[in-house]
Amino acid sequence: MIQLQPRGLRDLRTYQLAKQLAHLIYEVTSSFPNSEFRMIGQMRGAAASVFANIAEGYGRSAVGDYIRFCEIARGSLTELGSYIEFCQERKMFKPEDETRSLELYNHTWNTLGALIRSLKEKKLNGSWDRTYTAKEEQDIYDA
Repeated sequence: MIQLQPRGLRDLRTYQLAKQLAHLIYEVTSSFPNSEFRMIGQMRGAAASVFANIAEGYGRSAVGDYIRFCEIARGSLTELGSYIEFCQERKMFKPEDETRSLELYNHTWNTLGALIRSLKEKKLNGSWDRTYTAKEEQDIYDA
């Protein structure tokens, strides 16, 4: 199977969790009534925006850009959280879906926050390095 590049992005735990959350939101909202099409679209869009902005930031060549896109992702995650809270209040979730959504949301929130803190620290101390080592380059071409 051909793998998408960059592979490092797919190894990033925050990215993995954000994608899992988006898949879960797509799954959970599929049981919402059709009359909630706007809520479904908003939730799905916010969830997809989280992992997409992490990916866009990762693809930038400057740590400041990466941080900015991770903060945009955090904004989308916060938006999604407000929809999840609203759906809780309206009792729109199945109980097991509510629990899974909240747990994965909170885990994603914490992990994204840790990534942002780490990137800010790297920017501050100048340890940011987007260059590949010769081994990493060879691994990419051998894949």
